[in-house]
This record gives sequence, structure tokens and C-alpha cells, in this order.
Amino acid sequence: MTTSLFLIAHSVRGEAAFDIATQMDCPHCMDGAGTNYGCFNCEDLGYWWIIPTSGHRAFPYTMRPIPYSPGPVPSGWPDHYKTTTTIPKVDIMSLFKAQRPTQPHIPRRL
Repeated sequence: MTTSLFLIAHSVRGEAAFDIATQMDCPHCMDGAGTNYGCFNCEDLGYWWIIPTSGHRAFPYTMRPIPYSPGPVPSGWPDHYKTTTTIPKVDIMSLFKAQRPTQPHIPRRL
């Protein structure tokens, strides 16, 4: 499997769209040794095109390699997706307690 990135043109809802994609070994026809047995899913290419940011499969009609490599991410650089460690925890029970009416308790007779 290659980690090279490509600028691809593919069809999204019938319209031309551009995305960044990479190749992924076809799980249906590739064995662990890298032998391509060919199959219908990958049209005997041995790989699929995957958009790494969404994980969706793409079917490009043209592609160009991207030679630029940005290098490692600087330490402490903010992440695109928030993780559970950066999201504050909310006590849901305190939300229910705050909405309780403050009416006096009237005992019932039996």
C-alpha cells in the first residue's frame, strides 16, 4: 500500500469534484504477500482509491500526484477533530435538578 497523495477528479452526485485521495490495497483480492489475484471490486487493479479525511471510496476519472510533503506536525498544534480529552464533561443530573419546580411539598391524606 502506498501513502502517496493524489489530486483526483471524480463524480459526486453527478457533478465533477476534486479531492485528495490515496490508494488502498483491495481487501478482496490482495493477499498478505502483495499478490494481486484480481477481482470485480477493484477492476483487477489490486487497489481502491480512498479519500483519507472521510474514509469514502472514490472512482476518479483523472488524477495527478501531489509531490509536496508538509513534514511532521509541530508539537502542540491544534487538531481538526476534538477528542474526548479536550471536551469538558457535563453532569447531566445537575441539568435535571436545575429544572425542578420549587413548589412546597403538600402531604396527602389517605
